[in-house]
Amino acid sequence: MATDPTAAAPELDERKAAVLLAVVRAYVRVGEPVGSRSVVDEAGLSVSSATVRNEMAALEEAGYISHPHTSAGRIPTDKGYRFFVDALRGQTSADPDVSAEQVALLDDLLAGATDLEDLLHKATTALSRLTRFAGLVAAPRLDRSRLKHIELVQLAPATILAVAIADTGRVTKRMVELAEPLAEVDVQRARHAINAAATGLRGHDAPDAISGLSAGAPSELTELIERVAEAVRSGVADPDTRSRGLFVGGTSALAAEGQFARLEQVKRVYETLEEQVVVLQVLQDALADADPGVRIGAELPLRELEACAIVASSYDAPSESAGQIGVLGPSRMDYRATLGAVRAVADTLERAIAGMTGTGPSRTADRLRATNLSAPDEQR
Repeated sequence: MATDPTAAAPELDERKAAVLLAVVRAYVRVGEPVGSRSVVDEAGLSVSSATVRNEMAALEEAGYISHPHTSAGRIPTDKGYRFFVDALRGQTSADPDVSAEQVALLDDLLAGATDLEDLLHKATTALSRLTRFAGLVAAPRLDRSRLKHIELVQLAPATILAVAIADTGRVTKRMVELAEPLAEVDVQRARHAINAAATGLRGHDAPDAISGLSAGAPSELTELIERVAEAVRSGVADPDTRSRGLFVGGTSALAAEGQFARLEQVKRVYETLEEQVVVLQVLQDALADADPGVRIGAELPLRELEACAIVASSYDAPSESAGQIGVLGPSRMDYRATLGAVRAVADTLERAIAGMTGTGPSRTADRLRATNLSAPDEQR
């Protein structure tokens, strides 16, 4: 149900709400403190400037706007931005402010991706191009994805590269070092058995299923099977950002004139973006209460981001897995346009992933088949 953007918060009557919304809109547009006369024009109020000044004084006392210097104008506080966002959230999600030209641009930006990683990199570019902020994209979680295939590549007699491919397109790679050399035919025997046991399972269930094979396996295969189980478990649980798949793009846009009031704010934001595990958590936290989600200034858990806002949305992937996308920019942003752009990128990304992965039922039958470990593939 759409939210009436003039609906008043409990402590605001209709006119105060209209004044506050006008202050936010005008300040976002011009970047200068907003005076009472501008508010009258912005809101189309049939009252005097003196009346609006009284309303602005009440809004300032309630913490919705502030008086930054000797100017008579006011600017929104985090609380004022929050009121504005809450007032338009439902309306924005129902009718995103994204043109047909922007949708076509999105399709072009995401077209031609070679794999999921390339697609998610392109999505950060799309987010930044549409909003002029930094684009953030988190890949679908491996523990909730289903394994599509595990490949074992023998690099040396006792060195195996284990490559796990999820149905979402995520790929993880781990080196497996064995105590004793193993014949290539035995590596292929293990690969066949591991795929028969683990294909179609969720990432958090696959390691135990693989490890369970070792009890009935020939002695020459048990070490490799156990090491592959450990490798898959490591790939699923690894907190490293590269494994979890956080992509950041368009950070240079944050340094553009008019984005932040002070250079020191930009520096702190750049330093924070280098801590990608932290940024990933902030992005996910933004969706704790609503989707799309918005966190503004003091609502963010990091003091370094106190001049910022994050607008985030989730996107669906196969196996009921989900990723998150969003933008990080100054709290002075066009929230209506940004919410619409983020949701549009999420929708386009969902379609692109579906086209890339070919959604369909998981091959559960593969792991229900009896596993024969006694002979290599070509002898079956």
